Amino acid sequence: MNLLENERRLPLTTFIAASALLGACSGNAQVDDATSSTAGSGGSGTTTTTTSGGQGAGCPSAHFLDVTKFDGAGSNYPAPELTVTCETDEVIVTSNGIPHYAFVATTPNDLGAQNHEFRFPLTPNYTDLTTEIALLGSVAVAVNGLPIYGPNEGAMPDPFGDPIYNDIMDDCKGHTGPNGDYHYHAALVQCLTQDGQDSQPSPIVGYSFDGFPIYGPYECADADCTSVIELKSSWDKTGDPTTYAWDNHACTKDSCANPSGEYLDQCNGHVGPTGDYHYHATLPKNEATYTGFPYLLGCYHGVATTNGGAAAGAGPAGGGPAGGGGMNPPDCAPGQTMMCCGDGNCNGPETAQNCPADCA
Repeated sequence: MNLLENERRLPLTTFIAASALLGACSGNAQVDDATSSTAGSGGSGTTTTTTSGGQGAGCPSAHFLDVTKFDGAGSNYPAPELTVTCETDEVIVTSNGIPHYAFVATTPNDLGAQNHEFRFPLTPNYTDLTTEIALLGSVAVAVNGLPIYGPNEGAMPDPFGDPIYNDIMDDCKGHTGPNGDYHYHAALVQCLTQDGQDSQPSPIVGYSFDGFPIYGPYECADADCTSVIELKSSWDKTGDPTTYAWDNHACTKDSCANPSGEYLDQCNGHVGPTGDYHYHATLPKNEATYTGFPYLLGCYHGVATTNGGAAAGAGPAGGGPAGGGGMNPPDCAPGQTMMCCGDGNCNGPETAQNCPADCA
């Protein structure tokens, strides 16, 4: 039995209230290059955005939320804090890890303040060679300053299973880890910005650690925006992702290497109608062979910063379809055929030192 099955889910009324708050914020719920500080329900919240190094308009700070305009997680928690700073060649995002909307637990772990600092390139560089995202820990940051994880959980209670498929997320597709760290495994536009409707192109909901933006699921079909389409993952569900989410999905469509139409590449990105490469959040769905997996990132198509790789105490790094990694890989469990020592492939975090069985 899933140990989290009986945990309380985020009530629909709470989600509606949070959405109403997003829609009710006057003018601009995102920040420009200014500093502001107001009181939230849990105390004094702060959002600071600055630019330096002559980057000016190139700084993406305007795409991040002004978290001081929201009520925060609740009266029992600190107010959310977010700082976005652009230096000569990188963006620095710091936050206290508190969501800007009401928190309701879906795991046994209570919400706790964090000391997040995320860095990613100010000017991303596209590479033909893809690299793996971390199997555990942060792979991107949302526009409210909270971490985005890959599409799998840790070793317990359901080994490396898909938390979306296992329904252990709140209605904004986030939950708390063992250290009280709230994070996302998927992203919904309505939770992260007041903008974005099914009939309109989606706004940016986060930034990958290779510097490329992550948009919501809708985009113009062409440069003239004659229509708006929903972008879809090219990954298919091939087994039961209750455990070992990556082993039970496969990216075998032609679009995995050559994205076209509504289908994204294996990293969940493509070159859009304006000629820029970026990723998309794909909507979670419960269909026979399609779930929206990997929901945000399947790999990196740029040069990513590590930002710690696997979360402290969480376990090994190394996920996605090719390359990357950074810590000791786990030994293959019964039925596990990839991303582990003993799978017959020397890639990701595997080296001759930490996995001689595959790399000797």
